[in-house]
Amino acid sequence: MPAQVNANGQHWTATNPGKSKYVVEVLQDVCIGAASCVAIAADTFQLDEENKVYILETDWDQDDIIMAAAQSCPVFAIIIKDAETGQQIFPEPV
Repeated sequence: MPAQVNANGQHWTATNPGKSKYVVEVLQDVCIGAASCVAIAADTFQLDEENKVYILETDWDQDDIIMAAAQSCPVFAIIIKDAETGQQIFPEPV
């Protein structure tokens, strides 16, 4: 089943029910186009023509790969939440 993506300006939110236990959020206004997330999880993330990350409406990478991609972002432009509880997992809330 493909991901369900909702883009609201520069804030993207996506889930992939049945495949991922995460809600993935992307903050395009924070993204600097480093592309480390794309290098790690190319089935989940891509860069647009302005070198800003967006979430693909595909079958996604495995959760551990998505987490590694989020952790690779130098500016924390990718937020991972638990799909069941809504609790933010990464980056750890302060």
